[in-house]
Amino acid sequence: MPINAKIFKEYDIRGVYPNEINKEAAYKIGRAFCVYLGKKNPKIIMGRDVRLSSPELSEAFIKGCLIQGGEVSDIGIVTTPALFFSVNLLKADAGAIITASHNPSEYNGIKLVGKKAVSILPKELLNYLKAEFLNKSPQLKKQGFLKKVDIISSYVDFLSSFAKKEINGQFRLVADASNGAAGEMLKLLLNKLEISYWPLFFELDGNFPNHSPNPLEKKSQQKAKELIIHRGADFGFVLDADGDRIVFLDEKGKEIRGDLIIAFLADYLVKKGDRVLTDSAASRIVFDVAKEKGAEAERARTGHLNIEDAMRKKRAPFGGEVSGHYYFKDFFFSSSALFTLICVLNILSGLRKTLSCALEPYEKYFHSREYNFKIKDQKTAEKIIVVLKKKYLGGKQSFIDGLTVEYPEWWFNIRPSHTEPIIRLNIEADEKFLLQEKIKELTSLINAFH
Repeated sequence: MPINAKIFKEYDIRGVYPNEINKEAAYKIGRAFCVYLGKKNPKIIMGRDVRLSSPELSEAFIKGCLIQGGEVSDIGIVTTPALFFSVNLLKADAGAIITASHNPSEYNGIKLVGKKAVSILPKELLNYLKAEFLNKSPQLKKQGFLKKVDIISSYVDFLSSFAKKEINGQFRLVADASNGAAGEMLKLLLNKLEISYWPLFFELDGNFPNHSPNPLEKKSQQKAKELIIHRGADFGFVLDADGDRIVFLDEKGKEIRGDLIIAFLADYLVKKGDRVLTDSAASRIVFDVAKEKGAEAERARTGHLNIEDAMRKKRAPFGGEVSGHYYFKDFFFSSSALFTLICVLNILSGLRKTLSCALEPYEKYFHSREYNFKIKDQKTAEKIIVVLKKKYLGGKQSFIDGLTVEYPEWWFNIRPSHTEPIIRLNIEADEKFLLQEKIKELTSLINAFH
């Protein structure tokens, strides 16, 4: 039975279990992955998230690797950043994690990386998955071997090595692990740093019974918000299911936009001559901060694979996406929710301010947040972009990710989603009335296609 090519997304392999992705697909992908790596006995690190289908998919993927001679180290239930760490720690040839990130429980998928945890384009495997290709790559007489490895304590030690001593005992936090893979390591890390916290949903549960594993959804933030206010916490945060995204809530329970966190971190992490990478939706404040530091901010195509690649090429120390991904050179040019948390705590420990006060200087512009419009198909997205391109010829246009049009007092970006039949709109203006005017104008133009 052929693999459904639909599951090969731009950033990872992902689909509904078992209709789109299942153990047969995972087995074939495991075999193809080993062939793709081009080594006789590639050393592969294998992890998985808490989804109910993850053990079955992991077992099938490992079986495919072993048949092709792979030497697999199974690190069990871990976050995606912990997998990246493990590939580097164990000097492996590659790594794979069974996860569907922030998607609902019925989804699952696979993220693949090579040496030094450099992400691999999923579509690069498609040629290796053709039946005739796998048939020409016979199972080896001497198969690979499997061993279990526990990396959690090493990972927590690594993360805590970046924490300043000043943060010990200084903060009272609300921590929501979303019943995802980060629960155990988050508990160990906060205890090691002597940080007081109120835990929410640290139990590993692939049903995600308390809220969606997507921390950007308002319902996912509600319990943390209520607990922050009730307990008088310094601030709180919500993680996604595989621990590479984090959404911060201030001491009033208010969600903090990802680009404000990018600007805040850039202000303290970036030096003269550095580059900061961000996505198409990020506020101009990121560019203002970079300029003030004698650095340069650049937009890259949305998606972890694209940001990571741009950061490596430009040797950028830091980058971020509005979605809650924050990337660090010190974390293998990858994103990590817990590494980000430590950076925020380090900075706040020296400021002695509330999080809302610390972020106030970066709230310079008026941002729409993201509008999502359901569309019929990719062709509809292309038609919308053509219309807006003609309508706004007077602005400076760029096409790094969809269409961005910039005017002196406002700008917008519109881009099709790479995973859903949706087109996304972000608008920012110097004044509130101008933002409201442009929201009405642009949404009217887009809705005309429905």
